[in-house]
Amino acid sequence: MFFNSTTKNQSMEYKIKIGGKEMVFDPSNLAEQASGACFLKYGGTMVLSTVCVSSYEKEQTEFFPLTVEYEERYYASGKIKGPRYIKRETRPSDEAICNARMVDRAIRPLFPKELTREVQVINTVLSWDGENDPDVLALLASSFSTLISEIPWKGPVGAVRVGKIGEKFIINPTYKEKEESEMDVVFAGVKRNGEILINMIEGGFSEVDEKTILKAFDFAKPEIEKLIDFQEKIAKEISKEKIPLKVIGEDRVFEEELKKFLGERLRNAVFQKERSEKFSKLKKEFLEFLNQKFPERIFEGLRFFDKEV
Repeated sequence: MFFNSTTKNQSMEYKIKIGGKEMVFDPSNLAEQASGACFLKYGGTMVLSTVCVSSYEKEQTEFFPLTVEYEERYYASGKIKGPRYIKRETRPSDEAICNARMVDRAIRPLFPKELTREVQVINTVLSWDGENDPDVLALLASSFSTLISEIPWKGPVGAVRVGKIGEKFIINPTYKEKEESEMDVVFAGVKRNGEILINMIEGGFSEVDEKTILKAFDFAKPEIEKLIDFQEKIAKEISKEKIPLKVIGEDRVFEEELKKFLGERLRNAVFQKERSEKFSKLKKEFLEFLNQKFPERIFEGLRFFDKEV
């Protein structure tokens, strides 16, 4: 692991070796309007990740307002789309949608429940060398961009792809190696009390047993930890001051009203055969109750509902 930075007005490059190849993090100021931005290069593949956060709190929502996008560009592989006059990319491919969801699943659980501002993460593939897959790079770049932004976040996330040819495990296999591999799995993890914990798995296997999967994760752990420590070290130098979180205090009168409404209804939903339908119906009734009695506290009410369930 080593650092190499240029002048403040230009790009700053932080380099680390992962899987025997150099990975370059560049928290460039090119995207000046973004809360956090990072170019991430691995071989000849490069991804730009930008993170933006709204300046206002968003109330009355039952989920965290996070949007993650993964944008492929034909010019990344030296191609121009379409015949004649149609040169513009249209809707994202299925692979791009799956990659965006993979990033979302890894970073979403790490946002604090007190944060209700809208957050947008956009990953754009700028260059593709035909060997190194940009999906893991998008996840790492998203983690790093969020970490150095003003958004309070419980990251960073470390992630690597693991393949297996014969008895040998490979970190971040090339496309050619993936064709020969009996597994293609991405492990994402966080560090808690000095231990690496999985927070997302994505992949496919060719009749691989559980012991092999566990061995693959043990093989990936040192590289995941190295990436987490690397991001944390840089963030201490360049991270922005974090947005203060809104303190949500207890309101016993409010909670008692909610418990009174849920009480028997929740018990009936839990101990019924058609539990899924009952829960859906109960949540709809609960939302109507909040709209009528506590229209300004719907978000808190739904969070209480999830906690009780």
